[in-house]
Amino acid sequence: MLHSNCRPRTAGAPWLVALLVAAAIAPAQSPTVADDGFAARIAAHLDVARSNTLAACSTRGIELPADFLAFVDADPVRRASVWGCRADPLPVLLALRSLELDLGPELVRRDHPQLALAFAIQRSYMLARDEASGWNDGDGEGTPALPSVTPRAPLVLTIPGDPRQPVATKDPGRTLDRDDHIVNFLEDHAPIEVEQRSKELPPLVYDERGVAKPRGKAVEVTRQVLRPLVAADVIASASLQAEFESYMAAHGHPGLRLDTGDRAVHWYSTEAIGDQALRERIAAAHTLFLDAYRRKGRMPMQRDRAPSMAESMAWLVRNDRHAFAAEMKQARRWPRFPLQAPWPLLLMLAADDQPLREREAIWLRFRDHGELETYGEYIGGIAQQFDMQSARRLSPFPFAYGSIQMMWKDGGVCGTMGNIGARTWRIVGVPASTAGQPGHCALVRMEHDPATGRYRCVGEQYATGGDEVTTVHAGWNHDDRGGRRGMVFHQSVAWGCNHGLASFVDALVLVRVWNALPEAERPAQAVAFVQAALRRNPFALAMVDTTIAAADAAGALALVDAFDAAVAGRLDDQEHALYRRTVHQLGHARLRALPPPADAAGHRELLAALERQGCADDVLLARCWRGIDGEAGFTSRCRAAVESYLTAPARNKEPKVSRAFAARLEALGGTVKGKAAKTAWAEAMLRAFAGHEVLVRKGKQVVDPAVVHLCKLAGREPPSVGGPK
Repeated sequence: MLHSNCRPRTAGAPWLVALLVAAAIAPAQSPTVADDGFAARIAAHLDVARSNTLAACSTRGIELPADFLAFVDADPVRRASVWGCRADPLPVLLALRSLELDLGPELVRRDHPQLALAFAIQRSYMLARDEASGWNDGDGEGTPALPSVTPRAPLVLTIPGDPRQPVATKDPGRTLDRDDHIVNFLEDHAPIEVEQRSKELPPLVYDERGVAKPRGKAVEVTRQVLRPLVAADVIASASLQAEFESYMAAHGHPGLRLDTGDRAVHWYSTEAIGDQALRERIAAAHTLFLDAYRRKGRMPMQRDRAPSMAESMAWLVRNDRHAFAAEMKQARRWPRFPLQAPWPLLLMLAADDQPLREREAIWLRFRDHGELETYGEYIGGIAQQFDMQSARRLSPFPFAYGSIQMMWKDGGVCGTMGNIGARTWRIVGVPASTAGQPGHCALVRMEHDPATGRYRCVGEQYATGGDEVTTVHAGWNHDDRGGRRGMVFHQSVAWGCNHGLASFVDALVLVRVWNALPEAERPAQAVAFVQAALRRNPFALAMVDTTIAAADAAGALALVDAFDAAVAGRLDDQEHALYRRTVHQLGHARLRALPPPADAAGHRELLAALERQGCADDVLLARCWRGIDGEAGFTSRCRAAVESYLTAPARNKEPKVSRAFAARLEALGGTVKGKAAKTAWAEAMLRAFAGHEVLVRKGKQVVDPAVVHLCKLAGREPPSVGGPK
């Protein structure tokens, strides 16, 4: 009924009802975790993975010390993490040994085994494996090789210095080129007066007892100051352009023209954005001066290299061990995040590839002065044009484009702000990442409460919604797909580790056990695997997600029911609401991706299951409604939804309620085919709204956003509203 390839009906009851009832009651009839049979399956999988991995090492001529392997196997959680959290544990094992060679057994085995695991597992997601040729051993084009375990001297952490090598642009021993003359014009020019803006606290004022009064908020102060000429000044000034062109002509380069306008590009200007020809001239001028700065050693030729995982780990550990004075440690709230946290929480930190010199400059400001700025200068629309933005502040600089320092200097919009925030948090040892929202870039970070020992994944710089619309840019590296996932996936990692690292890792291993099954056996065992994982840890989202992604229609519904039954009474209704909702969405999205039922009875059966599960997938619901009663039935059910919404008490009180219903109508309307049909459907919905088009918010009348959307779909203006009510 649901699909041509579904199981047949059972005797006495529809097959779907029987299956779902069985799934719902299974946890109550299941054995405890200790004797549910899956502990033995986990142990067997780890044994096989270990054996296969060591055989692969032998094939490659790699011999690992017995004491290192004993260290891996000594702790059950570490053993499961190394041998069981990737489909192929080889790169994890070799990375862990590579770190030990570079950093020493004490740091890797005793002091920071969780951080070492995080680096080893994170790196394994960077490697490309081809089923035919295997892992890259160093000959892959642009692909990192398997970590080296060749014996070597311990790493000596070295922070690279400024890579610039200034060229003597007035060297009498050689013929000066064009770039020499460009730099000489800038550096020999008399200082210019420019406007400088800064935020400053009011001066201290003391009372009659000599005690300083509160200083109030910082205010913006504008001053005129003298400073050396830089390229940005020339690009922004018609008079300086004329001087420059004359100078270059006198030094053998006639015909050089900038023509970039007067203040068209300036510290706070946006006027050139709409003039394409002017923008092209500005871009050419930017390239001209940038090349001169680079070739003459005033700017780096390229960004510093990314550190190795050993360098990155050593740098973080060095900072973590810094001996702050007691009062400084308290003022800086150091450490900001424990490097001994469970490895799943440290993956964002291990993924940081910022060059050490860039990190060091920010770290020193935090270490020595307590500076922790996670938001830069927001500059508006000009940030969308790289050359325009860069030309505004082009000057000699010790860091290259792409660095956090350049972001601080040039400013930007939300993407830059999110990057500044996430990078700064990682520099002070906090796992963090940028994150996408509709039309916006935010950031997320892990948080630790020293009082309770609990962890959370929290968002910052949100603008267009909450956690439910936030997609984290760091890979969710807890299955064999990786990639970007919604905020709740990363929150589930924190919740899962709070529940217990051992149970969380066991649940991850179960994903690999299930993946190792013959494909034909997986559907029949999916519910049992999900139940086993959730018995261990109610936040076993990797197992739930993996099985749902491979399920048929009956399986997807059964898995959602199995999840609900397994977590009943174990989740917080408020804190974990999005987690529960996300699992339902995964199951229903899987159903939407599968072929629909063959007839009305199948649609009716599916709809009953979806309604019982509280389905909010309007596209899937619309498909069922049409499958049962055709287009007329779909329209009738949509109208009933409008009527129910109009009687909701929160409609006038909660803006999010009306916005959510407008989004729902947008989704439903999107399933209507053809412009004429869309118009007719919108008009039918508007008739249901007749007399209720206006909401009253804080004493003012506003048109319901659902009505605004319907009017747009119907091709007419929304109704006007009167004055306050």
